[in-house]
Amino acid sequence: MTTTPEYAALTDWCRISGMTRTATYYALARGDLRAKKCGRRLLIHVPSGLAYIEALPDATFGLKTPKAA
Repeated sequence: MTTTPEYAALTDWCRISGMTRTATYYALARGDLRAKKCGRRLLIHVPSGLAYIEALPDATFGLKTPKAA
């Protein structure tokens, strides 16, 4: 059984979440993710970050139907 850390460094967060660094910074700027600064390190609050990802809309996939001539 693995436990999820309370906070993760940016590189660890990207590995845990699958988000890119750029997407993470945009989410932080919008206030979608919580983070703390510890010296020069940026620590992402993992539980709230995972809740943010869970709240995103589900992906939908479908085939485009050809238009009738």
